[in-house]
Amino acid sequence: MSQVQTRVTRQMLLLCILGALAIFSTTMAKSPVLPYFASELGATDQEMGFIGAASPAMGILISVPVGVLMDRKGPKLLLWAAAFLFAFVPFLYFFVTIPLQLLIVRFVHGLATAILGPVALAVVAGLYGTRRGERMALYSSSTRVGRMIAPLVGGFLLAIPVFDPYGIDVYRGVYLLCGLSGMGVLALTLVMPFHTGIASIEPNLKIENKSQVSFRAVLRRDILLICTAQAATFFLFGAYEFFMPLYWKEVAGAPEWLAGPLLTLLTVTLLVVGPIIGRVSDNRGRVPFIVFGLCSLSLLTIIASAVPNMLLQILLIIPVGIAIAATDSTTSPLVTERVDTSMKGTALGLLSTIMDVGHSAGPLFLGLLLALGGHSYIFAFVIVSTTLLVVPILVFVGLHSRTLDDEIDSVLQE
Repeated sequence: MSQVQTRVTRQMLLLCILGALAIFSTTMAKSPVLPYFASELGATDQEMGFIGAASPAMGILISVPVGVLMDRKGPKLLLWAAAFLFAFVPFLYFFVTIPLQLLIVRFVHGLATAILGPVALAVVAGLYGTRRGERMALYSSSTRVGRMIAPLVGGFLLAIPVFDPYGIDVYRGVYLLCGLSGMGVLALTLVMPFHTGIASIEPNLKIENKSQVSFRAVLRRDILLICTAQAATFFLFGAYEFFMPLYWKEVAGAPEWLAGPLLTLLTVTLLVVGPIIGRVSDNRGRVPFIVFGLCSLSLLTIIASAVPNMLLQILLIIPVGIAIAATDSTTSPLVTERVDTSMKGTALGLLSTIMDVGHSAGPLFLGLLLALGGHSYIFAFVIVSTTLLVVPILVFVGLHSRTLDDEIDSVLQE
């Protein structure tokens, strides 16, 4: 193995560890501690919604500027910036005493994740040529490990106040561990050998015009319907993930720590079931799974908000995960199948952006509905879920008619 190959391999290994630590840190800062911490600060339902939406909203706001800056300055500076945010922002939670301060810290913390995601993948893409897809998938898998473990560890820290002897309460104890994990991200970044094939590309009118044409070409009815289905799924997922731990505590009488293992079980279900559904949909078609996933998720969230029995809540976790996976694992391949090969990146970027909008809007709107409905979870979830039942109907009718049009065109061409 040459010296360059050794450095590339070392950088890839460090990136995977860095990604796992970073996502572990940022996920544990949210799940399951965030809604409990906000409630402890006396946040109203509306404020809870804004706090839950703050971090993903930051991703929507800065994803394009980060991409432009990376093209001009390269990934190294941005990766350092993200590492410093991961290392030091968690310690700001120690000084939070009111909901507004928590909202501001969540916005800043979301900046770290928003920078790291595209920058790390761009670094991996620059390191490898023919094995780029394999290595990008490897990096994504490493982040999923961190995402899966984080709620479990967070729940453990809520159950056992290990930092009490040092005068640190359970919530700030969680953020202390987030900060220590972030310090690990910073340390790995500082020792990482930056060998990358990413080169700055001078913009020219021809490329810009081509990009504009590609973007307009994906703004079709069928593509927007698929993106809407993904957004609706993550709208409900975001609302469920943020507010159901509060429901389990307030209505079902569950201890706070139990939310950690339950949210980890939800993540594991997504990781296990998603590839299976994706493989089956290769042969059986994508649209039925999207419609099934959205209809099931809408009904399951209504049931979850109406059942005060914690045992039944636990039994609902896996079906909820399956419903989310049914849509999440089929929308991306369906989008790429319905556009020209040269437009796949644009279509996936549009899908990701609209998904982030849904994920951010879920907690925000549910918080507003909780305030309007006198803190009634069933009122809020019924309004949201029944409204979103329109989406699978539109998806079925719109995509089915599009499929028929394609079949007619192919017959006429023959």
